[in-house]
Amino acid sequence: MKLKTILSFFLLFVFALTSCNNNRWEVAVDKVTLDQDFKRFDESVYQVKNEGVSLQEWGDLTTEYPDFFPLYVEGIMGFGRMNDPQISSVFNQYIANKDIVDVLELVKKAYPTGTLNPEFDELNNAFKRYHFFFSERIIPNVVTMTAAFNYATAANDKVLAIGLDMYLGGDFKIYPQIGIPQYKFQNFKREYLVPDAMKAWLLTDFEPEGSQNLLEQMIYHGKVAYLLQALLPKHEKHLFFNYSEEDLAWCEDNEGPIWFHFIDMELLFATENHQIRKYMGDAPFVAGFPEGSPGRVGQWVGYQLVSAFMENNTEIELEELMQIKDANRILRKSNYKPRR
Repeated sequence: MKLKTILSFFLLFVFALTSCNNNRWEVAVDKVTLDQDFKRFDESVYQVKNEGVSLQEWGDLTTEYPDFFPLYVEGIMGFGRMNDPQISSVFNQYIANKDIVDVLELVKKAYPTGTLNPEFDELNNAFKRYHFFFSERIIPNVVTMTAAFNYATAANDKVLAIGLDMYLGGDFKIYPQIGIPQYKFQNFKREYLVPDAMKAWLLTDFEPEGSQNLLEQMIYHGKVAYLLQALLPKHEKHLFFNYSEEDLAWCEDNEGPIWFHFIDMELLFATENHQIRKYMGDAPFVAGFPEGSPGRVGQWVGYQLVSAFMENNTEIELEELMQIKDANRILRKSNYKPRR
């Protein structure tokens, strides 16, 4: 009898450990089939950078990148309308520019043909999970590009574009020369590429509705971060906030003071743009917080609220979470109570 009791406790212990390690949103991605393309527009441009594109090659690019090429020409780079007879000449002037050629060379050196396959596989698996949870939503094709340091990501309703010139490393010498603030350099490492791309798609696919107070914006970005964690379960959490590991550790170490700052200052329902920007926007630090605070603290708090809500309401699926418009409901039912 005693041996049986010990064995029972042992099995319960093992079960508890196993349960703790279970991923609630685990998906057998090998059983999900997607029709999704991954192409490198940057390599196509690299091939014609010396001679420029002929009218035939212009047509070939239009055929190969039917959704992306108009977005790139008209939206991302602003060269003009695709039906302008002179548009190919404008494009050729751009790719003939020495600085642009140098960037194409640097991207080619950093990301030779085939070296992005691991990232493409990660994105494909993430979109398989996305398709599993949101079966009615569009799955975009993915294209890499260079955009003269203007865009790390861009998207429309059919294509997701990644600007490889924004992922050349935190020590890339040109970033400070073109006026990018130093606190952003850490975000230009390769490890941020996949989370940034998925975040860009989620922000495109789940657009916020109308004017929002601070709490509503916090919850919106918290949902996106929570969904990123479900779609990219092997990625480190700090990447979802464009944080360093130290930035995330600071937030976790100061969770109580951060939360009660919002409560004591009665900020949750603030609608003033300057207050929302202070806690939600890019910044090297948050004024009024202790030294070491990163920017976008409101987004991290939003994730904490959403995460607590989902832990306390396990019947809620991801699709239902993204459909909840009432931020107050998530706040109330999160039972979020960090220690002061």
